[in-house]
Amino acid sequence: MEKSLVCITGYSNKFWKIKAQGNFFIVSYGRIGTRGSINTKEFPSETLCLKEANRLIESKFKKGYR
Repeated sequence: MEKSLVCITGYSNKFWKIKAQGNFFIVSYGRIGTRGSINTKEFPSETLCLKEANRLIESKFKKGYR
């Protein structure tokens, strides 16, 4: 699963991307036009990984990302 979101407002111009593979995911984020930062997280199972990835995606929607 892979999802890319952006938040563009009067004072914000950011991207956020998550890629889930097996039991881990990779998150990259930062200002549009930069390399940004990258974080990874590993889980005991693929199910837990997808559950956490979907929770993070929903939290980004609530913060204004589309």
